[in-house]
Amino acid sequence: MDSIVNSGLARDDAPMLVRKAISQKSAFPVFTKIYLNQFYSNLEGSGGPTGPYWPFSVVPNCRDSYIILTMKLLATPPDLNKIARPNWIEINLDALCNNIQFIRSQIPANTKILLPVKADSYGHGSLACSFAAKFGGADYLGVAHISEGMLLRQYGMDLPILVLGPCTPADFAYFVEFQLTAAITDIRTAMAFDQYLRDTGTTCKAHIAIDTGMNRYGFDAEDFNNIRAALSLKNLRFEGMFTHLATADMPGNPKTDIQIQRFTRLVDVLEAEGLRPEICHCSSSAGTLTRPESHFDMVRPGLALYGYNCMGAAPSPWPIKPVMKIKSTIRHIHDVKPGETVSYGGYWMAQQPTRIATIAIGYGDGYLRGEYNKGFVFIRGQLCPILGRVCMDATMVDVSHIPDVQVGETVDVVNGELDFRISMESVADDHHTIPYELTSRVARRLYRKYYWKNRLVRWDYLRQEFGVKDYREYPLR
Repeated sequence: MDSIVNSGLARDDAPMLVRKAISQKSAFPVFTKIYLNQFYSNLEGSGGPTGPYWPFSVVPNCRDSYIILTMKLLATPPDLNKIARPNWIEINLDALCNNIQFIRSQIPANTKILLPVKADSYGHGSLACSFAAKFGGADYLGVAHISEGMLLRQYGMDLPILVLGPCTPADFAYFVEFQLTAAITDIRTAMAFDQYLRDTGTTCKAHIAIDTGMNRYGFDAEDFNNIRAALSLKNLRFEGMFTHLATADMPGNPKTDIQIQRFTRLVDVLEAEGLRPEICHCSSSAGTLTRPESHFDMVRPGLALYGYNCMGAAPSPWPIKPVMKIKSTIRHIHDVKPGETVSYGGYWMAQQPTRIATIAIGYGDGYLRGEYNKGFVFIRGQLCPILGRVCMDATMVDVSHIPDVQVGETVDVVNGELDFRISMESVADDHHTIPYELTSRVARRLYRKYYWKNRLVRWDYLRQEFGVKDYREYPLR
């Protein structure tokens, strides 16, 4: 039947192929359109649309002489809320709020907290995390690109949103329309935006980005003249100023001291001249938790707020809880003999009879593939080593030591609360990367479950709980 659907055959060829498909009792895809010429007269032996071998549902009053081919369906459709999920992630929004409160306890009372929600909250879900963070006491949200901030506004988010990526002239109208806060990285953009605001009679807030040593973007910290010129503009309101620490997660690295000193000096000079912005900020998670002199007026702890140790692959010394867990199920169980290999490349070979469980998680879900014969999952609270390479949709593990293991059992793939060996930090370290890379790779096909107020709930419940509005293209009009 695929040959009929996909080959682009002329209408006169279609009846012959349909007859062949019927003779082979082929299954017909749901809602596949097939265009026919004199279809009824050419279908020999079928008895036509009222005959005993006619497998199709005819579209009533169809003027174009086509039909929709359908398989026979159940009398009552299955409950879509009860579909068995082969894998999923659990997002603990209670943990996110608790982590916000912990960070609040580590900073001065008047210091604000910005939650970075860029890259879909690093895979945790930007809508759920943004609204939970508002409930939990966050003051500001941070995104990388203007479209991320626009989407939050379009669902009714009213917290201030700082777009941390460089603003360009093409963005000016959108910053104004969606009342987002721009990051200004050079004097030409600052002056052009100020002129745009004057010409249109509009206003916009901005934070001036300062490069103190990261060498990514921003005004050079020593470029006092251009910084003064930008902060003196009349129409673009510079509410804040920020920099980013490159080595705060490396204890004892002198570069962190140099960056903080450069930023502090600039803040002091501007304050003496009456140009200091209201909100100065430079602290990431590591800066927030280990360098109190970097707190200033706002902190931007991402990793810590999502519950992961910002200082490396070790259990966190702080009372933060991971927000994300990744879970899967066993889809197949079989035995392999000594000498047989497992997965692509045959990088694991059985030395003894081994029982293998194939679980529904792979690099297509965001689970990293780089290393082989490395890492673990937990089944029934027992450690199961990964065998060979991770596939796109499956990973094979050794379950020889688990008696009577069954298809369908739940597998803990990433769960730092259960055991640090399958924490986000540990899995990331096994692949020589950071937790953020792992969480931000999580595929959208993994179903999301949310913990809120100690209950496992669906997104539709959360929307009502948080008062998330229906999508509006231009929400402020």
